[in-house]
Amino acid sequence: MHHSADNGIKNRLIDPTSMMTEVLRLMGKGVPRDRVAVELSRLFYVDVDLLNAVLRALPKPAAQTSGASESQRQSQGDGKNRAAA
Repeated sequence: MHHSADNGIKNRLIDPTSMMTEVLRLMGKGVPRDRVAVELSRLFYVDVDLLNAVLRALPKPAAQTSGASESQRQSQGDGKNRAAA
């Protein structure tokens, strides 16, 4: 979707394809998932329901899968502490 150059007037971001394109562009630049709405609203009038649908359709971030490995590391650390005691 093209950015408006008309005296600061924002374009509407209401097309699913355009919304997905902009969300992927922002996330590709490193914008966290929870900041996408804020960043988009600076440039566009955003259909919030559509944005939520687009974000739900995206795969879950890898950070959630690392949470399981962190709990595994904690349980391994507990075993080391028991052995030392």
